[in-house]
Amino acid sequence: MAKEKQKPYEFLSNLVLALMGTDRIFSNSFFSSEFAISPNTLSEIRRGEDMCIYQYVRVIRCMMKYLHLIVRMDMLLKELRTVLASNCDLVVATIPHRFHGTYQPKEWVVVMHWDGVRL
Repeated sequence: MAKEKQKPYEFLSNLVLALMGTDRIFSNSFFSSEFAISPNTLSEIRRGEDMCIYQYVRVIRCMMKYLHLIVRMDMLLKELRTVLASNCDLVVATIPHRFHGTYQPKEWVVVMHWDGVRL
């Protein structure tokens, strides 16, 4: 498969691989039993091949549910709307899980910015 065809799925494939690396239970037999996904299909997902996006979503949702990991898509959408409406950049930071009190992140990372736009 040409590299150009893999680009749209590269992010999803990398997300699958990152989630798989968090727990040893995420093996071929795990996915076969949970979804009846063949080892060939799982290999295609790992390589970021151009396949039905639903397969990626199924695998990612299952792993996130198993890990008790929640992505607040409603908040992400709200912030994306703010970025677009106010010409701001979107930055994220990481903080320790279950940290109580105030904590200032050591580093903020720009995840979305306006390229070459002067406002």
